[in-house]
Amino acid sequence: MTKMHPKEKAALLVSLMGENLPKEVLSSLSKEELNKLMEAVNSLPKTSKTEERNLLKDFSSTISKEEPTTRKNPIYSFEKPKSEKFYSSNPPKTSPLVELKKKQKEDLELIIKDEKSRTIALVMCFADPDAASKVIEDFPEKIREEIIHEIQGIDFFSESIRSELESFLYFKYDLIESRAVLSKVKNRNGKTVADLLSRINPHLSFKLFSSIKEKNPEFARRINEHYYTIQDLLYIGRTSLSSFLAEFHPIVLACALKGVETKLKDKILDRCEPWLSKKVKIEIDSMGPISLAEIEESQKAIIESLNRSIETGKIKLWKV
Repeated sequence: MTKMHPKEKAALLVSLMGENLPKEVLSSLSKEELNKLMEAVNSLPKTSKTEERNLLKDFSSTISKEEPTTRKNPIYSFEKPKSEKFYSSNPPKTSPLVELKKKQKEDLELIIKDEKSRTIALVMCFADPDAASKVIEDFPEKIREEIIHEIQGIDFFSESIRSELESFLYFKYDLIESRAVLSKVKNRNGKTVADLLSRINPHLSFKLFSSIKEKNPEFARRINEHYYTIQDLLYIGRTSLSSFLAEFHPIVLACALKGVETKLKDKILDRCEPWLSKKVKIEIDSMGPISLAEIEESQKAIIESLNRSIETGKIKLWKV
């Protein structure tokens, strides 16, 4: 990539910041701006670590000036205190390749979990030889042969190879630190957009996802692998669903269910244990008029918690 378009910069910056991106940034964007941002994430070209560092350095330099400029460019409209906090708490890291050399067998197994032979070969090439050999020994013979075959074709001095591995390691290290599920994310751009959708109000989120689905069904399918809504509660087992919802006060649950269709509300309550369903129904029946903002905040709290529970493996949910 030679020169990045502003939309590409915004998309890449959102991907790099992840959960460190202040929610106020998303809430300050219009539906059209969010739509453009998500389209840019989908079409984001492959970038090198050098380009990513330059973008972060440029952004850090911009927000350290007098004050952010207008909202016209979403990259430079981030709230200053939180943005500065992100950079002050995230100084330039040691190269992940250096850290990789220190990893033991158990660490390497987490890093390569569910990855393809080529990716495993890349990691093994730059890992500690003793630890790497122990990992390779545990693979079935056929997989070992594939890994060794891939290793033979790797150019150890290639800058692009090192950059590719660095990007992968940064991604996997972040997953490990956040205790997320260490299975392969098939489409990282899809996950980035799914994370964005889960952090804005549910009604707007649904509209944006519907728009993406209409324009680009394939990208919508990849987003859907990581995108959860209130309706997805139906795909959780009764015991797990009740345990999950019991973590919320019945008033929060009642408030959230007030904003869904009666048919969906009844289905969710029917899947809950009777004692929990009864508590929520009592709150719904005794609840007076509530604002849309209250409904949205309650739904967001449940959806965000659902995302965390699925990522950490606490809840098993299969998208249909």
